[in-house]
Amino acid sequence: MKRTSVFILTASLLLATIPFTVSADASDDIPTNATNSGVHDSLVAALAHADLVTTLQATGPFTVFAPTDAAFAAAGINLTDYDTDEENATLRDILLYHVYSGQVESSAVTDGLSVEMENGDNASFTVTGNSVMIEGANVTTPDVMSSNGVIHIIDKVLMPPADLQDIPTVATSTGIHTALVGALAHANLVATLQGTGPFTVFAPTDAAFAAAGINLADFDTPEENATLSDILLYHVASGQVESSGVTDGLSVEMVNGDNTTFSVSNGTVMIGDANVTTVDVMASNGVIHVIDKVLMPPADPADIPTIATGTGVHTALVAALTKANLVTTLQGDGPFTVFAPTDAAFTAAGIDLNDFTTEEEIASLSDILLYHVVAGTTTSSDLPEGMTNVTAFNGDTLMIHVAN
Repeated sequence: MKRTSVFILTASLLLATIPFTVSADASDDIPTNATNSGVHDSLVAALAHADLVTTLQATGPFTVFAPTDAAFAAAGINLTDYDTDEENATLRDILLYHVYSGQVESSAVTDGLSVEMENGDNASFTVTGNSVMIEGANVTTPDVMSSNGVIHIIDKVLMPPADLQDIPTVATSTGIHTALVGALAHANLVATLQGTGPFTVFAPTDAAFAAAGINLADFDTPEENATLSDILLYHVASGQVESSGVTDGLSVEMVNGDNTTFSVSNGTVMIGDANVTTVDVMASNGVIHVIDKVLMPPADPADIPTIATGTGVHTALVAALTKANLVTTLQGDGPFTVFAPTDAAFTAAGIDLNDFTTEEEIASLSDILLYHVVAGTTTSSDLPEGMTNVTAFNGDTLMIHVAN
């Protein structure tokens, strides 16, 4: 059986530090060659502890990035710490993050190449000159050929990226979103944002909640909780929008049904009037962008009588609508266009509601009021210059004159 000697240069191949010899036989499988290398006792022991020796003795082919004993020592991995099923699953996850299904020799490695390892996570290569790294570990000796694949020796144990958590769990762990998580719980939205998604969440910090004066004690009734839910869902978009997908003027519909707009200028990104301070905090079901202000949804338009009540100059009109039993009519779906006389206009017209008491008088008042109402929505820009005749709700023709 022919054996070849592979010389490994520790720390850096280019600096030609003290070499040591590793025996490898291309007719032996990967665990056997690792056992015989003299520098992989820890790796072989870990494979045995995690019941992976047989796996790596299979046909393959496999590509194994094999940390040295020194790398295991530096990582502080002690096999006595892996006793339970959960702990052994963690060890297996670490070890399989060093294994790729398929044979990748050094000649196929390019800068930025990303491969999916056997544990399901991706690992990326960095190639600079004659130096090759995989996820921060130097490849000190490539292409140790085996019967069922290839070994590349590395100087560091690769640690798999932490498994992503759902959005509420990630927010809980940031340390600056306690108020947001509390609000989500109060509004019964935690389970929603633990769903499959994906979601994009613009997450105000605790300081932002404090500045907004939001006190969860103020949201007790179903109506108040609906308002809180509306505010929170105005921070959530359905779908995953990462920072690379944001452009100046981009408008997105939030889950509460309202739209919001991004502005991008000189590297600063805003959503509404909030600054995006941290982007692309990844979660298992979407992405979080941290913002410095609570976004307030635009007020939902009220119906015509409610708006008239709030103007401060239409008290007489609202009273007349009430007297004529027309409030409910103008709270209907419409749409309506109302030409609304001010209180001063009612006074100038000499209209006294005390004069409308009989059914005939109430009908007359209703006729007057409905002469101010047109079916449909007619804005000022819809009206041409000059005279326009429209049919009022009382059936009469209403003449509208527009002049410069």
